[in-house]
Amino acid sequence: MERFMGSRPSLMIADPELIKTMNIKDFHVFVNRNDFTFGDPLQDRSLFNLIGDEWKTMRSIISPTFSSGKMRSMHPIIIDCVHKLVDNLRPKAMSGEDVEMKKTMGNLTMDVIASCAFGTKIDVYNDQKTNEFIVNARKVFRGNVWRIWVFSILLSISQKLIHWTGFQFTDPSAQQFFGQAVKSILARRKSAKVQQKDYLQLMINALNRKNVDNDKEPEVDDLNEDIYGKTQLIESNSNSKPGNGITDVDILATSFAFFVAGYETTGALLSLVLYNLALNEKCQQKLYEEVNGLDGKYDYESVSKMPYLEACIAETLRLYPPIAALNRYAL
Repeated sequence: MERFMGSRPSLMIADPELIKTMNIKDFHVFVNRNDFTFGDPLQDRSLFNLIGDEWKTMRSIISPTFSSGKMRSMHPIIIDCVHKLVDNLRPKAMSGEDVEMKKTMGNLTMDVIASCAFGTKIDVYNDQKTNEFIVNARKVFRGNVWRIWVFSILLSISQKLIHWTGFQFTDPSAQQFFGQAVKSILARRKSAKVQQKDYLQLMINALNRKNVDNDKEPEVDDLNEDIYGKTQLIESNSNSKPGNGITDVDILATSFAFFVAGYETTGALLSLVLYNLALNEKCQQKLYEEVNGLDGKYDYESVSKMPYLEACIAETLRLYPPIAALNRYAL
């Protein structure tokens, strides 16, 4: 389907084989997502908006942080968030109270992202109106429709208008909060010389040119000492040199992108999975039996032992894809 973005022609492709060719065989031609800048480092330094060699460098640094080993190390943090969700739902289930799953799954997703991507512990179920992290996180999405609308209009006319007006895609106050929060966390961890098993720490390791796959390097978590143990000091690496193609700004941009890309999409997916299961009781019972068959042992390896759960998620993604399309700019 042919369409225009301003005066620039674009082509909407829906053929699976052609899409596969573009993303695999001819990926070197379609490596970039766009060729414009936002004029804001928080957006421009995101992996989604980097182009060329900068994108390749950043991707080579970020990709190892999503390896199975790194995901396994963050599994206890996610389980801790799930336990808080269960504690919140249990009294409601006992009383027969109605539960808005979209909001509830959004809370779970925000809790996980705050813990893993920002190294921050929040009380997402009881501190909605006063916690600064939660308040500013809501700003990124609520009331953001007009920003998307204005940005689309400005971009359709001319990219120069975005820079001339100084328009920002997300709420400036929310951007400022997350920027200061990440800077504070980075400074605290560097000065205290501690390590945590979260995504932010993996990015810090890349910044310090540390070997993120060195299992001998002591790692601890201080989000909850009862679960992760007490914080331990680590020896500084005097031979490490700053700069591995990544800076503090890159860490900030990546953490923010982690939140923006993961919050609404994951929360919506989980709520829609539950919605579909509520409509199909036989499927719900089959999934219940599969999950219950693990006898409460929900470790990292358990995910591969639940094929029906994976099928339910895949079918929900097919019916309600959170991302309608991907942009690619031909070289």
